[in-house]
Amino acid sequence: MSSGSLKLGRLAGIAVNLHWSVALVAVLLAGSLSSVLGWTAAVIGVVLFMISILAHELAHALVARRFDVDTDSIELWALGGIARLNREAPSPKAEGSIAVAGPLASLLIGVIGLAAYFTLDPGSPTVAGVAGWVGIINVMLAVFNMLPGAPLDGGRVVKALRWKRHGNRHRAMREAGTAGVYLGWIIAAIGFALIVRAQSGIWLLITGAFIGLNAKAEIIAATLAERLQGVTVRDLIWFGVASVGSDMDADSMLWQRQRLGEAGAVAVRGEDGELDGLVLEDALWAIPGDQRPWVMLTQLMVPFDRLARADLDEELASVLPRLNPSQPVVTVWDQDRLLGVVPPKRLAERLAAARA
Repeated sequence: MSSGSLKLGRLAGIAVNLHWSVALVAVLLAGSLSSVLGWTAAVIGVVLFMISILAHELAHALVARRFDVDTDSIELWALGGIARLNREAPSPKAEGSIAVAGPLASLLIGVIGLAAYFTLDPGSPTVAGVAGWVGIINVMLAVFNMLPGAPLDGGRVVKALRWKRHGNRHRAMREAGTAGVYLGWIIAAIGFALIVRAQSGIWLLITGAFIGLNAKAEIIAATLAERLQGVTVRDLIWFGVASVGSDMDADSMLWQRQRLGEAGAVAVRGEDGELDGLVLEDALWAIPGDQRPWVMLTQLMVPFDRLARADLDEELASVLPRLNPSQPVVTVWDQDRLLGVVPPKRLAERLAAARA
């Protein structure tokens, strides 16, 4: 989703991004609310709702930080928000604590909103109406997120409880995923039934399908991670990545193909001398031959913050959730020093062997 997102800045040191799909949902919510409270109140209500979603994800991130798990970014999108943790929770306690933090934040906001609704001056029905709507929708959000199935927060609680029970993280992840598959298709079926009866059920159908498909993906990811146990980034790394200045073009780089080695990538330095991003060899060959002299590497470069980042001795399985599908390369760092990369070809071969 990050390619279609607007960077809003940083909150508590965490990058916050806003996906374009939020605009669609915001218009739909505002349109519905405006018929009751008017457009001004509706816009304020939707903005407060988006802030409450951000608070939900920030709660996940701050609790994760207490367990030494950092958050790469928070992304707000059509179906809520995502706090992108940079690694798995280290224990069942951490997993459960991180999971419940978001719904608890939503519940707290909901209680505050409802309390404001019942205590505000009756002479201010619009203000009270906005407070009540924000309160109700946050309580609903908290309850919905605690439904017991991945990828919802309730699914992560199921994972934590099962992990604590039998001690197998991957088995627990598959169990939470299985619960999520059933939950998702039940929700989708309810949505479809409502549509058949000419009632509003499209969002239930979409949400249910989203939950079911993502739960299935988590089951596959858990199986793959289990088969990759013991494989570290060090096992697949290509040490050393060629670097060039911002004045290098695609044609010249391919004439110097030997500099890329098996890394299949080149780092691009900005005018300040710092590494700004990476260009994969496949992107160079994808440019038509007669156009390559006119295409600069800065035009093909993918910034490092949009690529998977890992430590040398980190387990490969923990890095996979951070992988950018369109740029399947892992960059390996020692603090702020680029050590090398896990080339897409090596990564694909190792994953294929694990799937087999």
